[in-house]
Amino acid sequence: MRFTSVKTLAAALLLTLSFLATGRADDPGKKIIGTVRTELIFGTKGAVEALGNGSVKLPAEEQERLRKIEKLENFTKFVKLGSVEQPVLAGYKIWATPIKNSEAIMVTFQPQARIVEENKLRLDIEYWQKKKMALRWDRVFEVGKRVYLIGPKWREGNLIITVELVNLRHK
Repeated sequence: MRFTSVKTLAAALLLTLSFLATGRADDPGKKIIGTVRTELIFGTKGAVEALGNGSVKLPAEEQERLRKIEKLENFTKFVKLGSVEQPVLAGYKIWATPIKNSEAIMVTFQPQARIVEENKLRLDIEYWQKKKMALRWDRVFEVGKRVYLIGPKWREGNLIITVELVNLRHK
């Protein structure tokens, strides 16, 4: 019995050491290079009460900024449906769900190029609705500057996805 347990222990030790030696190196693609904030906004001329308690009226100055966008100038009401902050990974697509506990609307981000000296990052963005990709954008984002992406028509209005690069980590 004793000989068997020593052999088992030796085999387990050898297996562990070989695992460590063969490159348990960290995956550089999993390195967090920044943070992105995503908000889902709904613009309409109609009623917003039916959207429920999860929607929040936007401040007057942000509503005015949205009305200056040509495709949104006819809307009189804007409400935020949800928001989320996500880390941006160096080599992987990340999924954001701006409406908590809902996979009905999701946004993906994948970094393409980093412009460090200008504090900018190029991201591929995909808007998914009901597990189907509906829209795709390729944009350069600057830290602290919010970008409004006009999404699809919904109910009696339009969905608007806001994306802001909150921070960008330097090497």
